[in-house]
Amino acid sequence: MHGIIGKRIIGTVTAVLTAVCAMTAALPASRAAYKQEEYLTWSQLDERWGQTPMDSTTVRSSGCLITSLAIMIMDSGSLDDAAMKNLKIEKAEDFNPGVLANGYTDIGGFGSGGYIKSWLDIQKLVPSVKWGYDSNLKSVESKIKVTETNADGEEVTKEVVDKTKVAAEVQSLISKGWYLIARVNTAYGGWHWVYIRGVSGDDIYMSDPASTNPLLYEVYPDGLQGEYWALNGKNPPRSDYTPPEQFQPYVEIEIVTPPKTVYNYGEEIDLSACVVKRKGKNYIGDEWEDEPVLLTEAENIEHSVYFEPNYAGDYTLSIWTETDYYEYGSTTLTLTVSQPVGEYYLTNGCKSAVYSSELGGDPIMTIGDGCALTVTECVGKLGHIKSDTFTGWADVSRMTRLISSSQREKGDIDNDGYVDKYDLAQLNIYLKEKDSLPDGISMLTAAETEAADINSDGKVDEADLVALLEAIQ
Repeated sequence: MHGIIGKRIIGTVTAVLTAVCAMTAALPASRAAYKQEEYLTWSQLDERWGQTPMDSTTVRSSGCLITSLAIMIMDSGSLDDAAMKNLKIEKAEDFNPGVLANGYTDIGGFGSGGYIKSWLDIQKLVPSVKWGYDSNLKSVESKIKVTETNADGEEVTKEVVDKTKVAAEVQSLISKGWYLIARVNTAYGGWHWVYIRGVSGDDIYMSDPASTNPLLYEVYPDGLQGEYWALNGKNPPRSDYTPPEQFQPYVEIEIVTPPKTVYNYGEEIDLSACVVKRKGKNYIGDEWEDEPVLLTEAENIEHSVYFEPNYAGDYTLSIWTETDYYEYGSTTLTLTVSQPVGEYYLTNGCKSAVYSSELGGDPIMTIGDGCALTVTECVGKLGHIKSDTFTGWADVSRMTRLISSSQREKGDIDNDGYVDKYDLAQLNIYLKEKDSLPDGISMLTAAETEAADINSDGKVDEADLVALLEAIQ
């Protein structure tokens, strides 16, 4: 048997290596997630052992077979004390495909290009694993006709493998006590080996060194190529296979300590105090949680925000992350640049609510067109109106901010260069609304009030109205 295996592999090794190396980088990826033991998801591409040498190649490039064998060793309970001693490890947790590859290297078990010279060598490393034989499944030649609808909406009939017969043959071999490592038909050509875990109905479940999806036909629609290698392990395989539970892996970001979210007008953004952490469920069903970390120092969490400190409004801080198994998680936080302090007035028929606190809530009053006020601080869009007899928070986001105001002549309230009936009308409106508005809200701006105080006694009243009438006449 040894000689037959050696001749067969040596005769095909050059073609196989070329095909496997070209195929490995393009093997189908899957986002399917199933609750399963971690070793059942071992990948030849794993950075922990992917660069382990196999003669002139590596586990990453050509290690589908060695990875499948490592999984079989674990699944059969064959990693005993004798095996760990031969593999130079102290505990089972240290075992992986890279360790097995190193073991083969130590006994000269790899030929040129990384092929296994003799399957009998496995017993030198893991005595409880016994080589059985190399054969082909007869059932893969069985075809059935199926009718499908193509992309053009036309019904087409084609021949496909009879999955029922293939499943029955594989199940029969497992029931006889054989562990199977089999070749699959890939869309990329070449040789690719997987470990067969069990059968459920017509479905064949596998551990694929290139995918975490255990459903063979989902990853390889054309199924098994036919060739398989049969081995015995310390424990017999389970003939009554239970498929793994499918679930949705995820990752999410929690903002443990938020950054400053409300900024004064002109104040630069500051994210230095923001603390975040990631948590989720990985591709084998284990829940995990990272330690909290400063957002600005996180290596696996990204963030971005467009923030203009001199433009009042809300800005969105976006925070996101991606895991090694391609799950994406994100969250957002609103940052607000408050309105600038200063003098505001309403025009063009606009109205604005006034609240009792910066938290908003139910308005205590509504002010309308022509009203003017001065705010001494702003929180977001609300500006603080404060006087000796009144305090409130007005929504100044819909108001016009008075940037500057030129000096006006007494009586020229509207600053048009004339003291006339229009100034008289404006003063009349002020006096009419004066008693209905709280202190701090007026129908005149500060500059207009100064121009309306014609007698310069520090207040605007009926005496100024009389003085304005006299000036006009």
